[in-house]
Amino acid sequence: MSTPLPTNLSLLDDRTRLSTFDSALLERTPDPELQALVLEASQVSGFPIALVSLVAHRIQFFRAQVGLPPDLASALATDRCTSFCQFVVASEQCLLIENATQEPDLPKDLVERYGIRAYAGFPLRVMGRTVGSFCVIDVKPGRLEGPVLRELKALAYKASARLDTLARQAPPALVLSESEQQAQRAWLAIAEAQPLLSLSEQFASGRLSFEDFQRGLGALAGLASTGSSSAF
Repeated sequence: MSTPLPTNLSLLDDRTRLSTFDSALLERTPDPELQALVLEASQVSGFPIALVSLVAHRIQFFRAQVGLPPDLASALATDRCTSFCQFVVASEQCLLIENATQEPDLPKDLVERYGIRAYAGFPLRVMGRTVGSFCVIDVKPGRLEGPVLRELKALAYKASARLDTLARQAPPALVLSESEQQAQRAWLAIAEAQPLLSLSEQFASGRLSFEDFQRGLGALAGLASTGSSSAF
């Protein structure tokens, strides 16, 4: 049985939560420890895709990944509004989906674009705030049983600890003035535009086919239509 989706998504836009994101969390260079954890998650679950997905203001950013199709592996993100991981953050609880085609309240873009069917996601926490989801995904319906779910939960805990370590390497956050808060939000908007730039660079260099480029643009449609400087 799939987990009911939360109806209150207000936590997604909580400014205290969003202020947790910094350059260490949104770094595109792979982190070996996080990469090892998603690889283990894929092996434990038997699902081909595993992610450390950070749900920011407009995107879900894949801080670590295994099994993504070429366009998403290049962009390392999709629009937040199309993600399953947003519901893990909003509820701060595990989300289990056995067959996404039978869940009418789920966003359908990724279901149709990439054939996502099964999903299991666990909250990722940094400094006590829920920042994303440690998740595994399959393109066919599937159900994970208790022992596997417990192993995945333990891996999610390790991923949270690693993210927390990375975040704490930066100087501690002080109480910010309104202008400093605006600067921080502007920085986040620029950081969230990087997936679109990366996708374009990969296509321009010939490392991404036109079909994959078009599909990736679709997954980042909100960024492409609103630009990188929208305020929030």
